[in-house]
Amino acid sequence: MKRDYMLGTLCVVAAMGGAAPAWASPVSAKPYVFVAAPRENRARGERDYGPVAAFLTKVLHHKVVYKHPDGWLTYELWIWKDHADIYFDGPQFVAWRLHNLHQTLGPRIPQPQDWRLYTWKGSPIKTVAQAGEGTMLCAPPVPNFGTLWVSGLFPNLARQPYIRNMHGWKSIFAAVTDHSCMTGIGPRLTIHYLDPHQEKITVLKRSRHFPNQAFTISAKLPRSVRHAIVRALLSPAGEKAMMRLRKRFAHGRRLVPGQVAQYNGVDVGLDAQWGTVYASGIHRYLKQDAKKEGFAVAQ
Repeated sequence: MKRDYMLGTLCVVAAMGGAAPAWASPVSAKPYVFVAAPRENRARGERDYGPVAAFLTKVLHHKVVYKHPDGWLTYELWIWKDHADIYFDGPQFVAWRLHNLHQTLGPRIPQPQDWRLYTWKGSPIKTVAQAGEGTMLCAPPVPNFGTLWVSGLFPNLARQPYIRNMHGWKSIFAAVTDHSCMTGIGPRLTIHYLDPHQEKITVLKRSRHFPNQAFTISAKLPRSVRHAIVRALLSPAGEKAMMRLRKRFAHGRRLVPGQVAQYNGVDVGLDAQWGTVYASGIHRYLKQDAKKEGFAVAQ
């Protein structure tokens, strides 16, 4: 353990101008692949995450490349197959990889994720149970974590809302307040921003405080390299490399060390959606579906 710590420290120091540590991989070695959930187009993904890959290349003296997934099915397949080496995405994916792939947890966004299930002011829906009696729920498509959370509120298949997939929290809020949808979901801070005094909506259910997005590093990488990546991302130079990422997801705040216990059980909704992936061969069927939908799928 002490040796790993010293090696990781030497790696970070080397990135600040020193020589490459003796353990550093040769330039010709296969690059490490860094991926993130596909919430943006390729150009924005490369703009926001490319500097992180460039920084880690300097730190590790080993090429790190950002690879942009062409869709959510592609990205989920990459996760199942542990296609990448470094990941940044939502807590449901983080928890699944920690539990199933035994990856190393890296820095996380400091703010918690809090979700709200709501209806319009004066709606006939007064309880969560009533919201599940065949009503229309506006929510982002799965595997959005908020949608997975709200789906877990309705375990009885005979008493679930109809989910109308929508993109954008403001669009969902507008659909609820103009009565196009009976209920909707959204992050706590967004709901507070859109209706600070709850004059337009009534909150039916508040989620617990969930951990936020985080980095994980594949167990395929040597332990010393994984530890070096975590320390580098938490360093002042790492903060600078993650400037766009921090502004976008953390309101500019610095990322903090992640704690594995915080993510225990957070993948329950995702695991239920995916099922026992490898045992049942679901990934093969979704691969076929992805081709039909025009997504590029990792081989």
